[in-house]
Amino acid sequence: MKASLYRRTQQLSLMIFLPYHVIQPLQILQCGRWVNSLSFFKTLTHPLRVIAVCYLIITANTGWAASQDMREITSELIYNFALLSQTPNRIIQEAYNVCAFEEDIVHLQAATLESQKIQNVPVFLVPLKATTDVKRCNLLYIQAYVPQKPIELQQSIQKDVVLTVVHATNKFTEHGHVVISAQDKRYQFDLRIQPAKQAGIVFDARLLKLATNIIND
Repeated sequence: MKASLYRRTQQLSLMIFLPYHVIQPLQILQCGRWVNSLSFFKTLTHPLRVIAVCYLIITANTGWAASQDMREITSELIYNFALLSQTPNRIIQEAYNVCAFEEDIVHLQAATLESQKIQNVPVFLVPLKATTDVKRCNLLYIQAYVPQKPIELQQSIQKDVVLTVVHATNKFTEHGHVVISAQDKRYQFDLRIQPAKQAGIVFDARLLKLATNIIND
């Protein structure tokens, strides 16, 4: 049986998974009734104006739902990296801290991460303001953040044994341990063995099987 990453089961959102051409007519009809019931929109007597307003509302809601879905998927993926990586040289703490700088915290979902446990300790999502705070972290996620001193950050990651997951669009990938990329809500990832060894991080065999590429240099 092919290995697979942990995925929490949940009720699917019709907003995301129904075909677009089915969603739109039904929701515009319901929204039109709602718009016409509000005194603020009494002047919108023309049906096309009502439809235009509803289209904007539905499109915004659909985009928000898709964004929420990607945040959850990214968070679950990160949880799996944490779960399937060992740091034998690091002292076990009272909590497992998943960290991201302020530019990247928006890409993660606290509820998804903080409902889990790793090594029998609770998981917390921790926002960072400075590279000196990295020592608090068990795992660091980087996507949009641009390190001003990348070598200094890399040295802190290695010294404090911080598993680092970097999005492929970020230049810090050369210092990351896991590099992820997304296409059509599907992720693939590479494992960078040499930086992981230098930081004292060991990847589980299941994670090695699922990796798209294993980079040894």
